[in-house]
Amino acid sequence: MTELRFGYRGYISSRPIGGDRVPQAVQNLTVRDYARRRGLDFLLSATEYAMPDCTMMLEQVLDEMAGLGGAILYSLAQLPDDRARRRDILERALASGGVLHAALEDLKLASGDDLRRWEDITLVRQALPFCPKELS
Repeated sequence: MTELRFGYRGYISSRPIGGDRVPQAVQNLTVRDYARRRGLDFLLSATEYAMPDCTMMLEQVLDEMAGLGGAILYSLAQLPDDRARRRDILERALASGGVLHAALEDLKLASGDDLRRWEDITLVRQALPFCPKELS
């Protein structure tokens, strides 16, 4: 028996992403363009609440993923900074059988190897503020 899955839910934020404010309209344009270029059926985006560290809407998208082809995040930087929470979200996405995408970084999470790559990129992004700015 074949499962019916339809569409890819967008996921955007109403708070700063990676320290930058990105208008929701720009986030949606990026997600929609990503979906169009890959021939993915785009479903309206869920918008995360503005409270710091809130993932209520992302949790709702994950709950919905069993019936979807997957979800498209505006950016990998929307995931929680906390490593355990982030890993739980990524493992839940994989377990759902859907595919998670990060439009800005042009990444797809469809396997355990992808999960390690997403984590490596996130750890480098988190370390960048502590790197020397100049070499003397």
